[in-house]
Amino acid sequence: MKRTSIRSFGIGLFIAGAVLQLQHLTQEDEITSKRSITEEAYEKSQTELKNVKQQLAQLQMDLENAQKGQPVTDESKEEEKAKEEATQSDTSSGSTPYTLIVQAGMNSKEISTLLEEAGIVQNKQDFEDYLVSQDLAGRIQIGEYELDSSMTLKQIAEKLTGK
Repeated sequence: MKRTSIRSFGIGLFIAGAVLQLQHLTQEDEITSKRSITEEAYEKSQTELKNVKQQLAQLQMDLENAQKGQPVTDESKEEEKAKEEATQSDTSSGSTPYTLIVQAGMNSKEISTLLEEAGIVQNKQDFEDYLVSQDLAGRIQIGEYELDSSMTLKQIAEKLTGK
């Protein structure tokens, strides 16, 4: 009788362990799937946010032109965009000089981060978005560039891409 109860106790422990292991595995799968949904939702929301920001900027330019009594043209839109970029790049303490060294293998995100850390651009994501929207992200050339914080995003991009 002792042998049977010990054997039954061992089998019970084995079954309990198996059940706990199965429960653990199913919980990990649920967590993983929730993470991927969250990451997908995050990426989608970032894309939507970017589109809404662009639309808002366009509407603001159209409103300003309408208040001035100017017709809305592509040229006036570009002028307003250049003014907006200049405002983003300006700092209250004047211009800050910086020498950027672009090495082989560096991507536009790394360069944007360096420029933000140096105070050349206010927001690295704005510069990255500008490069992507103008199809310049893959055209940055290796070299040494003298930049300063008074430059617009367009001027910086032109200097880095040789355009």
